[in-house]
Amino acid sequence: MSRKDKKTVLAGGAVVRRVRPGRDPEVLVIHRERYRDWTLPKGKVEAGESVVAAAAREVREETGVTIRLGSPLDTVLYPLSSGATKEVRYWAGSPLEVTKRAPDDEVDVVSWLPVKAALHRLSFDHDKELVRQHLEQPATTTLILVRHGKAMERKDWSKKDTLRPLGARGRKQARQLVPFLTAYGVENLISSTASRCLSTLEPYASAAKIGIETHDTLTEEIGTADPDGVVRLVGKIREGVVAAGLPTAICVHRPVLPSILEALDLAPATLATGEMLITHLTADDVHAIERYRPQA
Repeated sequence: MSRKDKKTVLAGGAVVRRVRPGRDPEVLVIHRERYRDWTLPKGKVEAGESVVAAAAREVREETGVTIRLGSPLDTVLYPLSSGATKEVRYWAGSPLEVTKRAPDDEVDVVSWLPVKAALHRLSFDHDKELVRQHLEQPATTTLILVRHGKAMERKDWSKKDTLRPLGARGRKQARQLVPFLTAYGVENLISSTASRCLSTLEPYASAAKIGIETHDTLTEEIGTADPDGVVRLVGKIREGVVAAGLPTAICVHRPVLPSILEALDLAPATLATGEMLITHLTADDVHAIERYRPQA
């Protein structure tokens, strides 16, 4: 995503909560000596960066905590002394790894506080509201539908269509997926056996050091001829994702997308090449949906 205009500064952040056996849930907060305030970790989007990736990166840089994003929370708007407006988009966050961070001029204290103490300590009402909002969210698991990157034109390819590769734009789109899928902590990859789908997920698979599960049923050729088979397969995938709590990405083809959406009880939709539909699933329904399109 990009800034709406020159007078809006886009930023991302997260309400990070951890639950440890025998202890009350804790919220991650920071103290900034420069402003003498207690707040939630957040920061500005860098050039060429998505707000999703920025939210995860800023939490890591400000606290030393690597997180995965969950359901989206509210967006906070407030004026800056420069006259610009700061727009901060927040997500629920879960810690994956905690590394001790040395104090610096930006953040001098990083603290995990019990929820009640965090609400008392935070300096801003909007931060307190975000914490309360996070606590009201159901537990969810992320399932991301990724349409494969832009492939070589069919008219320029004379071999079997499932072997048709990504073009230069598609390869760039595949690389751009890496920080997105990293931010959501994707641990499981599923794809059709078509080369263009596999190649879309391969940069992330390599970065995350995980394999890609493949299914012929998800290809255009088989999926369009057997839509009920697609619905059954994706239904099983959905059940497995929620039961295991394993963030998952599935690479899909445009003609098969209607059956996949049906299996997830979602309304009909289209995805551009490289575009993602991020669903946050509970055992019973889809709690929240996001969409992101790569810049390529």
